[in-house]
Parts: sequence; structure tokens; C-alpha cells
Amino acid sequence: MLARLRQLRRQWRLHRLLARLGRTDQRALAGQAAPRPTRVLVVRNDSIGDYLLYRPWLRLMAQEIRARGQHLTLAANALWAPLAQAWDADVFDELVVVDFGRFGHDLGYRAEVLRGLGAAGFGELIYPLHVREPAVENCFRFFAAPQKVGSEGEHRRGGPYDVLNAAYTRLLPAAPTVLFEYLRNQEFFEQWRGRPWPGALPSPVPPVVPAPAGTPYIVLFPGASAKAKRWPARHFARLAQGLHQRYGPQYRLVLAGSPADRAQGELIGQTVGGAVLDNRCGRTTLPELAALVAGAALLVSNDTVAAHLAAQAGTPGLTVLMGENYGKFFPYPLALLRAPNRCLFPPDMEERFAAGNFSRPDYNPDIARISPERVLAAAVELLGPPA
Repeated sequence: MLARLRQLRRQWRLHRLLARLGRTDQRALAGQAAPRPTRVLVVRNDSIGDYLLYRPWLRLMAQEIRARGQHLTLAANALWAPLAQAWDADVFDELVVVDFGRFGHDLGYRAEVLRGLGAAGFGELIYPLHVREPAVENCFRFFAAPQKVGSEGEHRRGGPYDVLNAAYTRLLPAAPTVLFEYLRNQEFFEQWRGRPWPGALPSPVPPVVPAPAGTPYIVLFPGASAKAKRWPARHFARLAQGLHQRYGPQYRLVLAGSPADRAQGELIGQTVGGAVLDNRCGRTTLPELAALVAGAALLVSNDTVAAHLAAQAGTPGLTVLMGENYGKFFPYPLALLRAPNRCLFPPDMEERFAAGNFSRPDYNPDIARISPERVLAAAVELLGPPA
């Protein structure tokens, strides 16, 4: 009974949100241009790691779209738009950069984005996410595109979800089982085109040229979007100290992260010492981070963009993560790896996995329970003995 009440409360809050956003959406798209069959819009509002696993399938979708004589517009999350511009500018005809965090609550900004998109007159709108975001897809109800394609996703039904589902002309089937995100994107692509992809699976390897060779280095990446996914800064500091004690000058230690990771980086740097650690938190662009990771002897990272960059670039990696979404983003399937990539989970999650239980727990696993000594031992296994 309580679970049902909580569900109804969530649906009521969502209904109110969609009604508020819907008024803005309807007004902003009231004067949209007539649909043109040659214009296709693909919307991706998810995170950087999601985009890295979607890139190969976007490229194949673009081939199909251009073979039809159509033009592709990509509405890209501002978080990873610099990567799309640097690596995939040949894929789309137009890139629309959207701050989707702001899009969900700043009604003035939302209206401005929608008026710009509406002026293009899209004939087909594609939303290829398995985990759909209601605050984003609500606006699709008011686009005049005769083709609007999405995924069944998490198979949500009832109340406001029925309203959102009704906006699409095609909701593509999605397997109810957990799928690695790259394979989930394959599922959507093949459903969209109406037949399996006949060739070899496309490689997710990014077009990165590592920095020129010099003293080998190890990259530590302490950031993550969610606090629960961050291995504590004190643990990263102890790991750095352990690596320096074991390897000395054989490896430089480089700390990387976004501007949001500066505080963590400073704390780690103060503990370890500037002479030991090169702190680059907030001092690299996304393409520069990709090159930095590609040239590393090892990456130790939380479950975030850097871990995907290492797995795809062929850099040995250690990913420290909670394990609550086992199989969706990590571990990578062996067929997609070109170098060792190990995942370390909290002890209670390791016990669940050893017993064959990979289901999502009803609590947040504590990533802090992964000890620095355990991560150091795994790093030594990958790096080998000191020279």
C-alpha cells in the first residue's frame, strides 16, 4: 500500500511539472515551420559516457539518413558537445548545443531553444534514449513532425507516462533485461532501421592522438557527477602515496578532472604534495582529457567519463564503482576492450556478484568501503614490478 501511495505521489508531481512545462512548450512551438521530410532531429540529453557509447551507432544512423537524401540535426547536451564538434562534425549537418539542466527549469531558455528548433520544420524526430527524461520529452508532444520515434525504455505506464508515450508515432521495443549501453544503442538502431545491422559491429574507439611520449604517467580521476559515485579524496591521496612509494620517478602521477573537481584535487594535492602530483583538475578540455588518458600507462577513475575514455582508447584501467547498475555501463564486454580494464566494487557487492546476484540493491552501496590498499594492489598487478 505504501509503495502504491509513493508511486501515485510521484505521478502527481510529474503531472504538475509536465503541465507547467507544457504551457511553455505549446506557446514556443505555436509558430513552428511546416514539417520538411528532409529534416531529421536526433535529441540526446544524457551524460558524456552515454554519448561515448552512442557515437558508433550515431554514425551508422547518419549514413542511413544521408542515403535517404535527408539532413541530420543533433541536439547535444552541452556537457559533451565539444567532443561531438571535435570528433563527429562529419556526422551531422547541424549541431544544436543545449544546456539540458537549464532546459528543465528555466522557462525562458526552454522557449528560446524550442523556437529555434521549431523554425527548422523537422519531418522526423528521434529520441534514442532507453532512460527517457520526461522534462525533455514533454515538448515532443507539440512538435508537428509526422514521424516521432522513441524507445519503450523502462516500460513506464500509467498517468503522465501514457501522455508522454502517446506523443510518439513509433515506440520501439526494448528488452526488459539489463543490457550494456552500447548494445542498448544497437537495439534501438536496428529497431529504427527495421532490420539487423549486417556488418561487423562498429568500434567505439575515439579518434584520439595521445600526447608525445615522455616519462610514463598514471592518471587519477577523482570526480563524478553524483557524490555517491566518488571514491573519497582521502583514498585517492593514500593511493597516490602508495604508488609513489612503490614506483618513485618511474611514473609521473597526474590528477585530472573538471572545474567542479578542483576542491577534491586541491585536497588530494595538499595531502600528497605538489612535487609528487601534477594537479590538472579544471585545466584540460574534454578533447585534451581524452588525449591525456589515451597516453597513460594506467587510469584509476570513478564510474565517469574518464573510465570510458580509457576503455575505448586501449588504456589499462581500474574503475572504482558502486556496482548498483552492474552490466549497464561497467564492466565492458571483453569484445570491446583492447587493454585490461578491471572494476572494483564494495565488499558487499562483490559478495552478491559471487553468489550470482547482479540485481540492483535497495540501498546505495558505500564506495568508501573499497580500501586504498585493495586498489593499490590491483594497480600493481596491471603495472608490474618497479623497474
